[in-house]
Amino acid sequence: MMKKIVLLSIIIFSVFILHAGNRKKNAENLPLLNTKWILEEIYNQHVIHNIDTAFIIFNEHYKISGNLGCNLFFGNFNYGKKMLKFDYVGSTKKLCLDMHMENQFVKMLRDDISNYYIEKDLLYIRNKNKVVAVFRGIPTPK
Repeated sequence: MMKKIVLLSIIIFSVFILHAGNRKKNAENLPLLNTKWILEEIYNQHVIHNIDTAFIIFNEHYKISGNLGCNLFFGNFNYGKKMLKFDYVGSTKKLCLDMHMENQFVKMLRDDISNYYIEKDLLYIRNKNKVVAVFRGIPTPK
């Protein structure tokens, strides 16, 4: 009887430890900086990925860079715990077949962005009233 109680205690303890470890691991969010953030949705429109997938990277020197969907872009940003502000500087000027999504991305960069939040591998960028863009993060090698 004592062996059964000890064995049952070990099993319950093991399950508890495994569950607690997985919960902690799943709760970790990707960092804003030095993550490649792939655009998934902008102004409630799902983004179709192609060769020139739209993305943004924030670096530790307060610089942003990425792809608008065709053209490359660059600029500056400022951020705090949840606050985020963009200073869009410019982009390349390639002729692109479909400029709609690219124009939406530039609008988002110039919009009155006020904050952001990250849930696991998703970055939500908001203006004062609502989420305007959703990005999926890919950790970059260090």
